[in-house]
Parts: sequence; structure tokens; C-alpha cells
Amino acid sequence: MSTHQAAIAPQGQSGRLAFIDIAKGLGIILIVLGHNQVFGFRFPDVRDFLTAFRLPFFFFMAGVTFSVGSKSLGEIAVRRADAWLKPLVVVVLVTGLLDTTLHGVTWESVLLGLAYPTGFTIDPLPLWFLAHLWLLYLFCTVLLKADRRLYDSVPKRVVLLLTLAICGYFLMNAFASAADVPACRVQTEFSANLFQCGLPFSADILLLTSFYFLLGNFLSSYIKYFQVNRVWAAIALLAMAVFQFGFNYTIDFNLRHYDTLVLTTLQALCGIYLMLCGCMLLSRVTIAAKILCYLGSASLFILLFHLSILHGLIPVLQRDIHSSVIIVMISLIVAAGVPAILWEIAKHNKLLSALLLPRKWQREQTTPGIQATAR
Repeated sequence: MSTHQAAIAPQGQSGRLAFIDIAKGLGIILIVLGHNQVFGFRFPDVRDFLTAFRLPFFFFMAGVTFSVGSKSLGEIAVRRADAWLKPLVVVVLVTGLLDTTLHGVTWESVLLGLAYPTGFTIDPLPLWFLAHLWLLYLFCTVLLKADRRLYDSVPKRVVLLLTLAICGYFLMNAFASAADVPACRVQTEFSANLFQCGLPFSADILLLTSFYFLLGNFLSSYIKYFQVNRVWAAIALLAMAVFQFGFNYTIDFNLRHYDTLVLTTLQALCGIYLMLCGCMLLSRVTIAAKILCYLGSASLFILLFHLSILHGLIPVLQRDIHSSVIIVMISLIVAAGVPAILWEIAKHNKLLSALLLPRKWQREQTTPGIQATAR
């Protein structure tokens, strides 16, 4: 890295790029907003705008922070399972215990979510992302370790990415979309119908999500020292406006919904660029940067618990508050703040730490955020 690059790169408290942590924090806020039904009802255009790039941005940034290094596939599998699958199992079992006791949910349904983790089987629903992210890390590790000749030049990387995007689009469309088949929104029993809706660990969307992941990984050295280009930002914003108001394309990997291969992907890439610009600008605002960095560090706990909090909190707020804007603001703060508090408690409690936080590896505590680097 040049002296000039070192001077302009925003640094986190522990030598990490604050820009990356801000991206994680902003990304998890968008996830919480996306799962807020009041927000979606009150601001449908904004909701649709965010769904066009929200999850692609998450996968892209996961690729930016991913580094295979000298680690074997087995080591990465175990580390990521400890960081993501372990808390997933704990939360699903605890949620299942409450649901079977209070709401008559069957244990078959709970075990289905663990054995066949997808958005239409698991509860809480957002945990499908952790299961898929684990598989995504393993798949991309295999690709990156298989043969460097697959991606040792720009043209080869372009071919690899295009192959993943094209094959991934058609693979995902080979399965039923929950938007067209309501039964694919919720499955509670082991049956052959599961395979019509998607594969375990959402493997049917793996090639398409790998496109965004590896794109971020290939551009990692540029993204970590990203600088806003006003011309490109204006072009991206104009393109997003055209896409939004002219076509209204959206992406929902959980529902197997991806409108068109070319235009939807271009829209997502424009959104990713605008998010990078926004994160860079926010990194210059001290208070905003600190808050977002902290939320980025607590992102795993926010993902684990925010939906349950929203489901319990919003009906209470709607009884006494008639402003949807105020409801959205309060529910956002609580749905992000309470999991952050639980994260702090878990860090100082041996039992919760063992159940929900990753173990220390070679004197290093792996960051518990959703996009923790596999170093």
C-alpha cells in the first residue's frame, strides 16, 4: 500500500478499516428495516429500492473481507460453523422450545429447520442467511484453492463471474418461487415438496450469490481504499432511478425472486456502488461512524434476534402510537439496540459466550459479525 493510500484509509480502533465496519453496520440496519412490516407498508417505494441491492451488498462485502490464506477447507468449515452454525442451532432450539410450548408448533418443524435450513423451513426466518453464508464460504474456498489459473487474470475473472451469474440465474429459476407458489413460503414437514422450493442451505442460489461474493473478493484491494467518484456516483444514482421508477426490479433470494439476469444485476451493482459511497461519506462523520462500527460488530446478534423483537414490539406500539414514522424509528432502535446489549452480556457470561460466540483460535478471537474475515 502506498503512503498516500495509508493516509486516506479510515482506520478502525484495532487496525481494521472503519469503512468496512461501517458497511457491516449500515447493511444490518437495512436488513432490520426490510423486515419491518410497518416500514414496508408506509414506504413501499423505499422498501423496493432497498431490496434491489441489500443482500447483494451483504454478499459483496463478505467477499471483500474474505481471505483464504493458508487455511484448509476443513479449518474454514469448522471456524465458520463455530461462528455461525452454532448460534443458529442454539437460537432455533430455544425458539422451537417456546413455540412448541406456547403455540403448538411440532418438533418435526423445528428439526426440519435444522436439517434443511432455508428461509421456508427455519424459524427465525433470517437465520437462513447464516446457513447459506457458511456454505458460500466453503464453496468459494474450493474455487479459490482449486486452481489459480481459473482467475489469475482480469479476463479469466470476468469469465468466471459471468459463468457463475448465468448458471446461477437458471439454476435458481429451476425451483419454484414462493411469490408464485405460496406453499414455498412455509414448510413444516419432511416431504418431497421441499425439493421443489429449494435445496438445503439454500444451495440452489449458491452460484448466484457466489457471483457477488467473488466480485467483492476480486475487488478487495480497491474496495478497502475506496474513494468516492462523483461522476460515477451520479451515473449510478441516475441508473438506480431509471431502474426503480421504470422497471421496479427487486431481488429476494429467500423467495427465489430475481427479475432479469442483466438489468437486475446491473441495478444491484449500481446499488452496491452507492452503498460504498454512502459508507465512505459516513466514515467522515465521527458519531455516525462510531455507531455503525459498533452495530457492525454486533451484527450477528442483531441478525439472530431482531425479527423476534419486531414481531413482539410492533403490535404493542401500534396500539398506542398512530404515527408510522415514529413506530419505525422506535422499532428500529429497539430491534438493533437490544441485540447489541445481549451481545455485551454474552461477552461477559461464560455460558452465553460458549453458546453464541465463536471460540478463540490461535490467540485470536474471531469477530462475531456476520461478515467476519476468515483469516
